[in-house]
Amino acid sequence: MASQLVDYAAQFESLLRAVLFVIGAVMIIQALRLAVRRAEAGSQSVSLVKILVNCIIGVALLAFPHTVAALVATIFGSPTLSDASSLFAYGGAMLDPLQGSRPAIEAIVVLIQFIGFIAIARGLLFLSSAASPGGPKTFGPGFTFLISGALAVNFPAFFGILTNLFALPG
Repeated sequence: MASQLVDYAAQFESLLRAVLFVIGAVMIIQALRLAVRRAEAGSQSVSLVKILVNCIIGVALLAFPHTVAALVATIFGSPTLSDASSLFAYGGAMLDPLQGSRPAIEAIVVLIQFIGFIAIARGLLFLSSAASPGGPKTFGPGFTFLISGALAVNFPAFFGILTNLFALPG
């Protein structure tokens, strides 16, 4: 059952990337339409910030794997994502009692990583809606989703950092 979850997560990740590619293309088209409206009706009709943010977020969604790699590289120093099985390498002796349930734990880690991809996408969309004047104040939640999503996407490395941080001496 755990291996089936891993297989399904990979398929859902591909679906998520395709959906985000389409959303990114729509956002870029929307930014172009807003720029045309601003050129025709004047600068009071549409905020320049809204146009730029829609374009930037659209490009980030179009190139979602590179966006994730840039976020992970910013936080962890390397753009490569840790494999779910590397959790046991990062965990050290702390995870030795759980070796018998290794496939189930790896499936949970894959699920956490997939949720991290969704969190990064949600954070980008929150940042996009924060750019509209008078709109919802979603900059803080958007930024939080980006950071937490990047930590979840590279969960084995994040777990290793926490293990080293809170490890008992001796």
